[in-house]
Amino acid sequence: MSLYSIALFLHITGTLGLFAGLALDWTALAALRRATTVDQVREWATVYRALQRIGPASVGLLLIFGLYMTVTTWGPMPWIFLGFFSLIAIAVLGAASGIRFGRTMARVVTSSGPLSVEAREGLRRPLFVWSLRLRVALALAAVFLMTAKPEALASLGIVGAALVLGAIAAATASRPETVRAHLRAAD
Repeated sequence: MSLYSIALFLHITGTLGLFAGLALDWTALAALRRATTVDQVREWATVYRALQRIGPASVGLLLIFGLYMTVTTWGPMPWIFLGFFSLIAIAVLGAASGIRFGRTMARVVTSSGPLSVEAREGLRRPLFVWSLRLRVALALAAVFLMTAKPEALASLGIVGAALVLGAIAAATASRPETVRAHLRAAD
């Protein structure tokens, strides 16, 4: 067994952790957007405490062992650079929306009973959906880059296409709520 094999294993472990974190985030965010009481919000807020450990640990594994494999085996390749860019963008998007989400959660959990209109609107901010969908799209693009190892222009196209598809997914995510709200208003 070589050091490269161990590094690759730990790099893949970081990838699995990243996707586990994204899946937990997706599930918890969907539940929080449907929450009607503060108790429901408190229950799902516990997921985010776990994500505060899973996310940084996964990104750390990806960065450390990805950089090791780049230095020892691959050298500077376009797909590596764009995979690295995608990982940094995932971390920045997660941190930016996480900080704002944490502030929103802190205001919500200090009350009790049914959620106020402001609290419900705060939990349903499009920013949270946009951040999550873009992070998932970038993560999938990075996995594709690592497996296909395309040339520079194709690598750029893959990341660009992922961002467009992530944006489309985010933009259409709130449509069912909008349609239901219009139907309720018509009744």
